[in-house]
Amino acid sequence: MRTLIKEKGFEFLIYGFILFLFFSKGIPNIFLGVLLIWIIIDLKKIKKPKLSFFFSSTFILVGLLFFLSIKAIIFGTINENFKIYKGLILCFLIAFIFKNIKDVKKIKTVILLGITASVITSLFLIVIYFLEHHSLPFSNTAEVNELLILERPYIGFIAILGIVLATEKFVNNENLKKLWLLNAIMNLLFILLISARISIITLFLLAVIYLLFYTKISWYKKGASLISFIVLFGIIIVTSKNISERFFIKNSLEESLKVASDYEPRIVIWNCASNMCKNTNFNVLLGFEGYKIIEQNFVNCYAVTIENQSKKEYFLEEKFNSHNQFIDFYLVGGLIALILFLGFFIKLFFEIRNNFFQTGIVITFLLFFCVENIFYRQLGCYLFGIFILFLANRKQEING
Repeated sequence: MRTLIKEKGFEFLIYGFILFLFFSKGIPNIFLGVLLIWIIIDLKKIKKPKLSFFFSSTFILVGLLFFLSIKAIIFGTINENFKIYKGLILCFLIAFIFKNIKDVKKIKTVILLGITASVITSLFLIVIYFLEHHSLPFSNTAEVNELLILERPYIGFIAILGIVLATEKFVNNENLKKLWLLNAIMNLLFILLISARISIITLFLLAVIYLLFYTKISWYKKGASLISFIVLFGIIIVTSKNISERFFIKNSLEESLKVASDYEPRIVIWNCASNMCKNTNFNVLLGFEGYKIIEQNFVNCYAVTIENQSKKEYFLEEKFNSHNQFIDFYLVGGLIALILFLGFFIKLFFEIRNNFFQTGIVITFLLFFCVENIFYRQLGCYLFGIFILFLANRKQEING
């Protein structure tokens, strides 16, 4: 028994961490603490950085963290900016722990099982709701998050990652090939069911990118297929009531824009972010001094620009952040931080461009960063560390 724990204990702890990841905030932290202690005790497991690390995408991300830290020390904003440092450090910590895993294929299977469990649990809650109310609130309603294990953007996000993992297993002819195909189809239908807007867009773009850059058919067939994708995408949006409402499809463009401005908080938020960049205390290269100024600027903008009183009170109470990681880095670190973050993704794409499934993971994160501040969320940091800093950087074992 002691020998089994010594040989497989670390691996089993990783599996436990992954399986609880989508269901609990506290339990994964316990697993993470034990894993970290395990590595510290067994120093032989620690893999020292290779020379290639200093020319990698990960090194650029470390450079971003270093720049933001030095800037905060200079302006005395370490405490108020700690949330972004904590998020980035947590990403590196997860990747550091997962680097000690040798069997990447098994890790992918466990991750997929965790995603599948969260989707099936959400489907179970949806069925119960439907039996009680005989309707599904998947348009622009507040009840939707009560039916899902995670908030709609995040459950749709991990379902996309599940599709990428399941499709990779199917294409690579792994055991239970038909099961992986069914798994991918289930995740796809789930995304359409809950009308996860950014996930639907991501699926469409992944299909287009695969068609244009990873298939070896003629350009005539690619053109015909692309037109088919666009038509299918349009049909899905127009024919589904919930999805069309999520995309604010109305009788006219003016009406659609008005409804979007009323129900999509990011329109207000991003407009406020744009306006605050015109302030005299904003440095184009370095951004604002810290997050206190940024938060106050958002609050001031909401108070002035939002006319609807209930909507204004809601925004002032929630104190919404930028809801875009690129905008966030620009606000807190200026062009230097934004260029470093973009440079990280550009370098990463060059490193993994030959593998569609790695590319699909990176594109999924890239698009999600456009609508969420992932580094502010514990789950987001865990997923980024696992998928981007670990899986997308495993060149030799990525295909199992």
